[in-house]
Amino acid sequence: MRKTVSLTTVAALLISMLILVLPTNLYAASTVTVDWDTTYQTIDGFGVSEAFHQSNNIARLGETKQNEIYDLLFSTTDGAGFSIFRSILGDGGTWGNADDGPNKTMQPAEDVWDWNESNDDQIPMIRAIQSKYGVDQILYTVWSPPAWMKTNGSVVGGSLRTDKYQAYATYLAEHIKNYKSKFGIEITHIGIQNEPNLETSYSSCRWSPEELRIFMRDYLVPTFDKENITAKVVFAENMSFNEQYAINSLNDPIAVKRVDIVGAHNYGSSYIPFTTTKSKGKGIWMTEVSDMNGNDTTINDGLRWAKEIHDFMTITEGNAWFYWWGACFKTYNGEGLIQMDLNSKTYKVAKRLYTIGQFSRFIRPGWQRIEATKNPVSNVYVTAYKDPKTGKFAIVAINNGWSKQSITYTLKGFSPASVTPYTTSSTQNLEKGSDITVNNSSFSFELAPNSITTFVGDTESASIIYGDVNGDGDVNSIDYGYMKWYLLGQINSFPVDNGDKVADLDGDGRITSIDCAYMKMYLLGMIQKFPVEQ
Repeated sequence: MRKTVSLTTVAALLISMLILVLPTNLYAASTVTVDWDTTYQTIDGFGVSEAFHQSNNIARLGETKQNEIYDLLFSTTDGAGFSIFRSILGDGGTWGNADDGPNKTMQPAEDVWDWNESNDDQIPMIRAIQSKYGVDQILYTVWSPPAWMKTNGSVVGGSLRTDKYQAYATYLAEHIKNYKSKFGIEITHIGIQNEPNLETSYSSCRWSPEELRIFMRDYLVPTFDKENITAKVVFAENMSFNEQYAINSLNDPIAVKRVDIVGAHNYGSSYIPFTTTKSKGKGIWMTEVSDMNGNDTTINDGLRWAKEIHDFMTITEGNAWFYWWGACFKTYNGEGLIQMDLNSKTYKVAKRLYTIGQFSRFIRPGWQRIEATKNPVSNVYVTAYKDPKTGKFAIVAINNGWSKQSITYTLKGFSPASVTPYTTSSTQNLEKGSDITVNNSSFSFELAPNSITTFVGDTESASIIYGDVNGDGDVNSIDYGYMKWYLLGQINSFPVDNGDKVADLDGDGRITSIDCAYMKMYLLGMIQKFPVEQ
């Protein structure tokens, strides 16, 4: 006999089956635990380049737009706050043109040096971003040694002649010394070779890992030691993200002395651990990546790069991450964060500048990554960072999904009074939100779909009076005097106990002439509060 089943019973069965197959994370509480005392790598910063005449192209837009672009790239209040600048060491190549090409060389022949500032069109930009934004980490990378050192007599392709290894070591040392003495620019990091595993139609030079080891061991190390060169060596910036080109030198007891940072690019690669580099206690920098295909300026593209940084921080545990060009003349692909039209003298900003800025503006050199639940719910990725000196912190949360996600953040080992969210989405660009009160070391926030939010805060008391460096409860000309004495080296500290924090008026983790200028503007009534308070 055939059994009859009611529609009500069928409906109930379907509902029960649906419940069984639904993702469990729709019902689980989404919680992130941030642990102040569990620390990982120290962050050196985030960088961009304006090599191959892009610094000059920015200037071609006129002073107003030039300053706007500088702010977008380097300001910690109005832009992405990049803290490292990557430059090209001029090789004198004749390929290219005024829009895109190499700089002149300071050594056009073996016995001829030409220390002419006009040979390097990056110098004016470096001076500007150092004085206005305090960008003091300057990496100069070699794309090719001068043609007279090469096997093919050209800066395009070929290799370094073995009989010119010493000349090349001297060439690098002389640039570091003379840029400081003649141009007032300290090259803090030197890149031995851009992409030694690639021979291109522009400035390039092939090396093998063993050739690099021999050069480091027998020429660069003794030369840098003799000349007292303190610039850190970034080695060897191959095109794919791995440490293979550095391993020979890392395992050499002499060469390893000057392999300060293992650099690599990330074209067509995934982020992986650098186990040998870590075992030797060396830094890891990803010094170049971009999209040379279509120019996607949307939030979807922006979140792609945010996830790349998340992976670099959590998988590789690297120390510095760079995009390729900050601003560039190409409008048809993603090589730049800002695309300049040199004919109309206008520019457009891609979302990737702001999503990268969700990291680079807030996570400053010297900060440490701390433990945070990395993937609390599907499509949400979280990292956290702290400044061990000041007690400031940042928690970066990416929501790659198409639905809102309510996340509760449990803070272990610290309990600020509040946090401030900054968000980039399809309609927001590093937009500041309302302060969120922290109760019992916990706060909650609803992440918008396809967005990235950075929560910033301070573990120290909210009663701090910025600028009151003598601790009398007021900000006046006496404090300004102390600031000037400190910058002139007449005093080494301030009367107030937390003077290093109180005097850091722009919140960049350092006390510079910029902070003194903000103090002067405040006393003259030109500003009502300091950038760190905004």
